[in-house]
Amino acid sequence: MNRIKLILTFIVIVGIIGGLLYLIAINANKAKSDKIEHINKNYGYAKGIIVKKKSYKGHSIEVKYQIGNKEYKYTGGWDNNPNNLGEGDSIKFRYAIDNPELILTELNNGY
Repeated sequence: MNRIKLILTFIVIVGIIGGLLYLIAINANKAKSDKIEHINKNYGYAKGIIVKKKSYKGHSIEVKYQIGNKEYKYTGGWDNNPNNLGEGDSIKFRYAIDNPELILTELNNGY
């Protein structure tokens, strides 16, 4: 009887953790698609400088750029790097004209 309770408890805990991970993944994908949709409504092109690039245990990039007279810093992920861009290199991106903090770099699949 105790063994059955232990197994059922384990199954419930695994189910809850799995469900939470699934919800997190769904929300992350929705946020990314909402960002791309917002940028695609009204966008401009610009260039920035790669300040930091990491490819160990995931892909992340930090880009410094200027739109008008204001400087911005973007930190986010990247999907592929066919031109082998690295720190100090110039990078092209699209940005939302009404919110220049939202950008999509040439290293993202949606670019």
